[in-house]
Amino acid sequence: MSDRTSDNLDGAASDQAIQQDLNELEKVIAERDALFERLARATADYQNSRKRLEADLEQRAQYANSTLIKSLLPVIDNFERALAVDPAKADAASILKGLQVVHDQLMTVLKAQHVEVIAPEPCTLFDPAHHQALIQQPSDEYDEPTVTQLLQKGYMLHGRTLRPASVAVSKSS
Repeated sequence: MSDRTSDNLDGAASDQAIQQDLNELEKVIAERDALFERLARATADYQNSRKRLEADLEQRAQYANSTLIKSLLPVIDNFERALAVDPAKADAASILKGLQVVHDQLMTVLKAQHVEVIAPEPCTLFDPAHHQALIQQPSDEYDEPTVTQLLQKGYMLHGRTLRPASVAVSKSS
């Protein structure tokens, strides 16, 4: 073979190799572009989901107490009925009885909402997690701080203290 024929064959092979490389490069570029497009869509989907979740959380926080408020509406209605009673036509006993009914209704609503009353009996050991000592009373009867008197009830929600019970406690003299 002549050098020219050999050069032509080498050039054709070289052109073919270049064309293969170009085809492969085009495939890689197309795959890269497809991946970038998928990434852009995934990022947009993520951002949209995040915005939906934030809006949902905001709405939940805004209406979180709606169940409690709905359950309190009948209690308010009963208070308004009690306030509308003409004191000249009702005796104190019937007014107190009506207030007790409303109180009981309110306590039922709170219990349904998992609110518990903290009302320690005298002789109960003082618990700083549930009690707040307002007064110390000298006593030789107890070695440890002990509730001697309940001054104001406390309340817990799902086991967490909302307001500790105000108590008088013993102190050794």
